[in-house]
Amino acid sequence: MTTPSWRSRAKSVRDTAEDVITRVTHTPPRRIRRGISPLWLDFTKTGHDQVGFLTEFCGLRAGHSVLDIGCGVGRLAVPLTNVLGDQGSYDGFDVAQYMIDWCARNITATHPNFRFTHADVKTSTASHDKGVDAAEYVFPYPDATFDLAYAGSLFTHLTPAAATNYLKQIARVLKPGGVFASTWNMYNSVTEKVLPGRSLATAWPHERDHHRLLDAEHPESNVAFDELWVRPSYDTAGLDIVEPVRPDATYSPLRVPRGVKASNLWYACTIIARLP
Repeated sequence: MTTPSWRSRAKSVRDTAEDVITRVTHTPPRRIRRGISPLWLDFTKTGHDQVGFLTEFCGLRAGHSVLDIGCGVGRLAVPLTNVLGDQGSYDGFDVAQYMIDWCARNITATHPNFRFTHADVKTSTASHDKGVDAAEYVFPYPDATFDLAYAGSLFTHLTPAAATNYLKQIARVLKPGGVFASTWNMYNSVTEKVLPGRSLATAWPHERDHHRLLDAEHPESNVAFDELWVRPSYDTAGLDIVEPVRPDATYSPLRVPRGVKASNLWYACTIIARLP
């Protein structure tokens, strides 16, 4: 029998201690939350706001089967445990194994209809540089499985080939009539005119065909798309955009503390689409 290394023992002790704190605070530890968004973004409030949005605008119901793409550390899943009933279900996947592990220990353990899967998908970031290319990743679910799919700040970290594949995968796993809500950094020919002082070139200095990058060496770090690319991509995937396209309520510049620079959030929007 192999004796656990001191690293694995230390990790086990840390996880146990953090899980005890989680049962009191009902939020993941700062160490983990830092991996999905700035710590100034209120984890609990934004999660409840997301559920409210999905209920009001996407028809979320207690008996729905929900897919959370890029689920992170359960920002949506935690408040959904109070919404989805025994007839409903939740599936989330993410590239970060440690986040999936946390969700399994702290959510699935008490809500078995909430399931979390690690997606072995590589990105240009050092922490996820192995696995399947996102442009070729096949979602691990059968066709026509979900009533509702959500992707919060996922397409803000995908290149066009990967985004095209994910849209097709989403259309495949949605039931007919199913709804998909997602966050995008999106611009068009007039956005800079109505957002003076919030230059695209400042937020995403590297211009490419129909998209812009924050970091050319690590493309997935932050991506903005031209609306002229986004809309046809939905059409090609078989998803009908439900107008209007709205400013994103979660990743909103109105939530940014004074003194923090986040001009890119003025371009964040939410697109709701339906599978015919």
